[in-house]
Amino acid sequence: MTIQDAITSSADFKRQQLEIKEGKNAKTTLLISKDEDYSFEFARLLACANFSGGQAVEDEHFVKVMANSHPDLKVYPIKNQLLVADSEEIVFESSVKPIFADKKIFIIKNIEKSMESAQNKLLKTLEEPSKDAYFIITTTNADLVLPTIKSRCSKVELGKLDQSVIAQILAEDENKQIILALSDGLIGKAQKLAQTKNLKGLFDCVLSCLTKMSSSKEVLAYAKKLAPFKDEFSLLMETFSVMVEELIFIRAGRRNLSRLGSFGDELAFASGDYTLDALVEIQKLITKAVKEMSYNCNFTLVIENLLLNILEVKYLCK
Repeated sequence: MTIQDAITSSADFKRQQLEIKEGKNAKTTLLISKDEDYSFEFARLLACANFSGGQAVEDEHFVKVMANSHPDLKVYPIKNQLLVADSEEIVFESSVKPIFADKKIFIIKNIEKSMESAQNKLLKTLEEPSKDAYFIITTTNADLVLPTIKSRCSKVELGKLDQSVIAQILAEDENKQIILALSDGLIGKAQKLAQTKNLKGLFDCVLSCLTKMSSSKEVLAYAKKLAPFKDEFSLLMETFSVMVEELIFIRAGRRNLSRLGSFGDELAFASGDYTLDALVEIQKLITKAVKEMSYNCNFTLVIENLLLNILEVKYLCK
């Protein structure tokens, strides 16, 4: 199975297809998902369906969209962030007649990252689009999108993919179970995790820190084990957070909420060493470590402090 197969078979996509077939599709659609890769791929396939009258077929429109060569599909921003110049170009292009299809479609990615002035520049065009122009906008955080933009859109909150679907997309990846545990239904994230070097080593190191580290004398040794993952700091902290969350579920008798499945068994065995109060405090310590690294603090110092603080909280809250 491919990500395209997963999208076209999803309830979210089928609803959009039906609206297109019935001529009820919105001129401007806001796709909301924490998974920016998934929402962008959804946007591309939605564009294909729009070009093809609601059909999800691999026709000439599909081929051109997937090859990034469809003359009537424009994708913005040009760089990382939508700028006023991009918005001015969108306004102009939306008034130009389509070349190949009977409509022009504009995909605007991650609009929450754009300058406010760039969003404002689009307001009139989104409110009164030309009859040929359709807009598909994606965001990972609708709260950061201007209310005036949101009010002009039909909002679609994309659901997460079922773990079984992601498992099929990952196929025979040797780290499939770890990826499923950490991706939380986000296929874009799962695909990035699949490209992570020594993912299993990172996962095992964090698990070892939380289940086997028992003395401040061991902190330097464990910090050294984590050192090779300096360039994956965000993933490292997220893995700590997911495992601490698992410990909270175990201590609260809510193992049914687990993301780790059988990987949580070792944590379950060690859960008696942690109280709920300690685990809540440890989550705060992880958040603090992330902030410290955002301020360009020394990686080794941040990790050593985190491990020492975990041990301290662990024993103080007993």
